[in-house]
Amino acid sequence: MVCSTAPTEYTYDRFGSCLGNRPIKLTELKDGNPVGSALLHVSSRLILDRAKLSWKESISIKYESFEGKLTTNTFHVAFTAGCNKSCKMTTASPWTGHLSLAPKQTLSGDVEYNVATPNSGFNGGITTNYKINVMQAGTVPIQPNATWSNPRTIRFDDEVSNVPGCVYPHITPELVLPLSTYKEAAATYLFQQQYSDHPLGTKDEPLHRLANLDAQEANRDRTCVVAAEGAVETPELFVRKSSKIPDDSCDEYPFAASLEGGTPGAYCNDVEFELVDGEWIYAQANSTKPLFKEAQCSRGHVPLDLNSAAGQELGRLVQAQRMIDFDAYTVRIPA
Repeated sequence: MVCSTAPTEYTYDRFGSCLGNRPIKLTELKDGNPVGSALLHVSSRLILDRAKLSWKESISIKYESFEGKLTTNTFHVAFTAGCNKSCKMTTASPWTGHLSLAPKQTLSGDVEYNVATPNSGFNGGITTNYKINVMQAGTVPIQPNATWSNPRTIRFDDEVSNVPGCVYPHITPELVLPLSTYKEAAATYLFQQQYSDHPLGTKDEPLHRLANLDAQEANRDRTCVVAAEGAVETPELFVRKSSKIPDDSCDEYPFAASLEGGTPGAYCNDVEFELVDGEWIYAQANSTKPLFKEAQCSRGHVPLDLNSAAGQELGRLVQAQRMIDFDAYTVRIPA
């Protein structure tokens, strides 16, 4: 991930966060009046482990500048990290005690967190918090201590392949299915996103993982009511066109493995595709059922190997991004 250098700004991906240059301003007083000040910047980089319940965070404190008539421009800095709930600190401080810090110098080190027992993904996450203590011999700073917390929580669970791990759950995974690789399958998903009034799988209307296999199969059965080739076309039936599309299959979108899946086939658009001059052209696949923009799903005529390959890619995303039941995700179809 790319860490922001904007003051106090956190940036995130699914398995990490960065804090960019949080300012800590220190002011020296004499007889109750300020005589000088110093500016420190705190930065951090936290990296979660998708297959462990322990993780590290690298801390960096830079002495940026000072102004006025400080008694001494060298400070002594201590730093402590913490976390709540069942989280414990394996290493709470990146260095021992107070270390000396002069202008333009940087102190750095790692802290380490550990969760002994994973919890359900929906019982709330943990929060990390921080405290910096700065001392200057013979003076009384106005702001000797600064405290803050990471505004986002970390989820820790063992609900993906029974392997415990951690994520930032507010980061939505993205399933990427290029047209060049997944062809008619990807064209089906893109058709729903671009043609329909329900552009499912987009940022505004994400899909959500459905983990239960029986529920997935029930969704698939409701949407893809498959008839024998040559059957009379009716709105609810998906009639294979193997003479035109080798190993034709019903590829439903939204996926059966999503909470949004399971729309009865009669209410889906039936589409088939043809590659013309490098562009996938769609056409009405069922003569009894004109395409309509209000459709909440699409049934694409897709070769079975592409249908299966797209489903396998979703399965890989679930594992790689630690997607538990009901986790949101988006679908992007590049060229």
